[in-house]
Amino acid sequence: ASDVYKRQQLDLPQGPITLECWLRGADFTGRRGLVAKTENSDYGLFCSDGTIDFSVHLDGKYASATSSGAVLRAGQWHHVAGVFDGEEVRVYVDGKRIASKQAKGRRRTNTLPLIIGADVSKRGGGTSNFTGRIDEVRLSKVARYLGDSFAPPARHTPDADTVLLAPCDRDFGPWSIDRSASHAHPQR
Repeated sequence: ASDVYKRQQLDLPQGPITLECWLRGADFTGRRGLVAKTENSDYGLFCSDGTIDFSVHLDGKYASATSSGAVLRAGQWHHVAGVFDGEEVRVYVDGKRIASKQAKGRRRTNTLPLIIGADVSKRGGGTSNFTGRIDEVRLSKVARYLGDSFAPPARHTPDADTVLLAPCDRDFGPWSIDRSASHAHPQR
């Protein structure tokens, strides 16, 4: 099972975002949160029943890019990325665009933590837990990927647009490292 990490305060301005990570699921059965700050607001990546979904809450409703069927395989590493560029929501698996949906608007935000390894509940706890391993979680305040395909990096590099970069492979007590300039170290 994966650990659930939380980060309460992240400075993510309105506008384009990219949320991405590497994952190796042990079991995708049922509803599974991957990296989420949802709860009738904000954004999240989900991998329920092997599908991939990236949702962003814009102007009062979710805009979601969701695969039409199972695209994730248990026991196999996959890179997943959700992108909102201000005009469209897209989701990629292993560098290939799987789904997209036109969407515009202002993101409805919340004060709940960003959860790695689950969806977030109304009270800020984890629910719909992911089972497996998650690595290289990066949240960016820019649309990093355009078009139909790209080559996923094995390791993400922090830059001026990186809001959170959690490798999830090195922990110090209850904290994981954030390699971004934010130093928003996630906590278990």
